[in-house]
Amino acid sequence: MKIRILKLVLLSFSLVILMTSCNKTQDITPQFQRCGNGLALVGGNLVIAGYNSTSGNGYDATLVMANPETGDTLWTKTYGNSYSDAFYSVKKSTKGGIVAAGFTNRANASSPAMLLVITDIKGKLVNSKTYGGSAYSQGFNVLPTADSGYLVSGYIQKNSNSDRDIYLVKTNISGDTLWTKSFGAKSTNPYDTVNDAAYGVIAAPDGGYFVTGSLNGYTQDGGKIFLKKLSSVGEELWSKTYGIGIGYSISLTHDNGKGEVNGIAISGSLQEGSSQDIFLLKTDLDGKKLWAKSYGGSGFEYGASMIETTGGGFAITGITDSKGAGMQDAYLILTDAAGTSTADPTYGGSDNDQGFGIVEMPDKGFAITGLSNTGGSFIFLNRVKANGSQYWASPKYLP
Repeated sequence: MKIRILKLVLLSFSLVILMTSCNKTQDITPQFQRCGNGLALVGGNLVIAGYNSTSGNGYDATLVMANPETGDTLWTKTYGNSYSDAFYSVKKSTKGGIVAAGFTNRANASSPAMLLVITDIKGKLVNSKTYGGSAYSQGFNVLPTADSGYLVSGYIQKNSNSDRDIYLVKTNISGDTLWTKSFGAKSTNPYDTVNDAAYGVIAAPDGGYFVTGSLNGYTQDGGKIFLKKLSSVGEELWSKTYGIGIGYSISLTHDNGKGEVNGIAISGSLQEGSSQDIFLLKTDLDGKKLWAKSYGGSGFEYGASMIETTGGGFAITGITDSKGAGMQDAYLILTDAAGTSTADPTYGGSDNDQGFGIVEMPDKGFAITGLSNTGGSFIFLNRVKANGSQYWASPKYLP
């Protein structure tokens, strides 16, 4: 069962699995051709970041702006080069436009470089930057910073036989590099490499940063969920680990969801014996664990994205095959401030439907993006009420 969590380590970024064997001249599978990996509210509209296979011969990093009340597409833009590209994260830019992070393949279909794209509110390209030099690198999250720049978190790997390290790139407002940092364990196995990666990053109250992800993961053994505290210039101040799994999302927590900062929440996927579940962990600002919860059924669950709600609880979206209508369903877990589940609805059809990005809406409901393979291959966009019940009569699928 340990292999299962490792195979799913990038399931929310399922493009990566296909990417290493696909380019613009090869056939691709009829499923997983389109996906929304990240979601943001920008200018009152929803912006989805992911990938799209419009020609059937590769993937383009894609942004979709959609009407938040109807799900109707307002515009779609693609970015990238002659090989496959994708976005994992999207935020409102420091100038009120859009910033997205992911990767672009430069020389062939298995040479990813960390990618940062900055656009205006209509998706018009303002700047596009790559980082990592000749090494393999990808960006899983982008954080607009207080100095109007950006911090991108991901991994870097010098070559196919070297260890994979956490990689952080701090930029100015135009995406120009200010500093880079890498952290990682060295392999003790001569026949295997260590895979470390940073998936979530947030600003700390003191001007530094908190980072989460996975440390010291081998091919047959999952890595450890970690929390690192960094200074404002990326120096590691301390590091804590919390069990076998992957931290995908991180958030500061507040009294009643809007008062004084009182801790840190981390969510993702947790390996518990033979079971893979979604977890939610709360710590104080020094990384001391206050409580931990896990959620799941008899199958496997995968936690892709978590937010603190305005009421002080949490909303987590991901995947389950323990319940729902299809092979896999998009999953939403709603909790109170102590992590106790208050609702856990699923969304989808008869095939694989997966949830990866979530935002809270002004009406206290939620929008969820991901992918659907029910009846084809689609970007999935769904609007639900504050209790998780369907807002639209049926999910919206954006081709």
